[in-house]
Amino acid sequence: MFWRRLGRMVRTGMIAAMVLSWALTGCGSDDEDGFGVPLGTPDDPGGGDGIILTPASENDPHLPESPGPWFEGWYTRVTDVGGSRSVAVIVASHLPKGVTYMPGMDLPGYVNVLIGEGDGTPTLSLTAFPDQTMTLVNGQPVSRDPIAGMPTYFEWVTTGPQAFGTVTEDSVDISIPDVVDIRIQTTNRIPWDVEDPFESPEGFLASAPVPLHWWVQSLGSDAEYEYTIYGENGPETVSGTGYAHLEKNWQREFPIGWVWTQGIAPGNEAQFVASIAKVDLLNGTIIDPWIVAYRSPNVSWNFQFFIPGMTATTRMDPCAGTFYMKLRDPFRTLIYDASAPPGSFGDVSIPTEDGFITQKGGESFSATVEVTASWHIPLGGLADVEFPIESRVFHNAVLEFGNGFVCPDPP
Repeated sequence: MFWRRLGRMVRTGMIAAMVLSWALTGCGSDDEDGFGVPLGTPDDPGGGDGIILTPASENDPHLPESPGPWFEGWYTRVTDVGGSRSVAVIVASHLPKGVTYMPGMDLPGYVNVLIGEGDGTPTLSLTAFPDQTMTLVNGQPVSRDPIAGMPTYFEWVTTGPQAFGTVTEDSVDISIPDVVDIRIQTTNRIPWDVEDPFESPEGFLASAPVPLHWWVQSLGSDAEYEYTIYGENGPETVSGTGYAHLEKNWQREFPIGWVWTQGIAPGNEAQFVASIAKVDLLNGTIIDPWIVAYRSPNVSWNFQFFIPGMTATTRMDPCAGTFYMKLRDPFRTLIYDASAPPGSFGDVSIPTEDGFITQKGGESFSATVEVTASWHIPLGGLADVEFPIESRVFHNAVLEFGNGFVCPDPP
């Protein structure tokens, strides 16, 4: 176990971060960490502002690659403890095509608030496109990629005269003026790998020059939320508690097409997330990557396209709101069977080289997803012997189709 953890620390850069932090602290003043960031005390790690610093991960802001296009965005979705209502917030920034990033410059952005009562009701999608957004690390504009383990505090913010709010590692405070206000606070993160909270779903590909990166910050944090919708009959405020899924994407642009689904069981007893995409890897070289996670009291499985011996079979009908995925390796089988009423999808914008484009994604909070896990023993030319482990149905989960996989004629 020691050598396994040591290897992970080397791979994720934690040891380098610890040495760099020590060296820079030693080279700086008594009051700064070597980056010019005030050092805190055990009672106030933020250096007097009441801000709690946490170890950095790929969830923290990255340095935009220049020249653009390039984007970075964060997604937070809360499933209410009652099991029906879901609320989600997407925020993102975009470096336009041909533009060179300079630390401190404002970038055009995207804000999307999604609210659904589940059980087949339409997912309400409320959208804004701020002209000025910025990502901050320890109060300063991002100037480097995150170093795993380095104490940080990050913020996605809107600037200028039209402020839409702030998103941090564990909080959302967003307002679309005269439309919606929403606040979310999360605690008790459940990382992708509980033994190594810096582990990426992408494995060794996390540092590869691929067109899109994906990070899952939490599969099921505790959450409190409150939102106010401003309608014709005046404001309506709703609040509650639940469990939150948090993730982010960044890099050049979204895939040619994709399907994404995610859910949390009552009481946060089990969680899943699955994604399959069609990606232009380089100059017309098309690949179909997929990454899947399922967590329950009986199973803690990952399936990733880059692991030898793992296969995926999929079927989908975006206009019918159905998606089926069967994953296998030499001894395990994991099946997702998802469906959502066609009228329950709300609009989601996607990043392209020309900025964020509307009506290129559809997301439903009324999906029913049955997840089945089993062992199987191959018997040569004979049919495999199956040993079921569990089958669990997730109600009011998320099902999303995007770009080339979106229904061309939605209801």
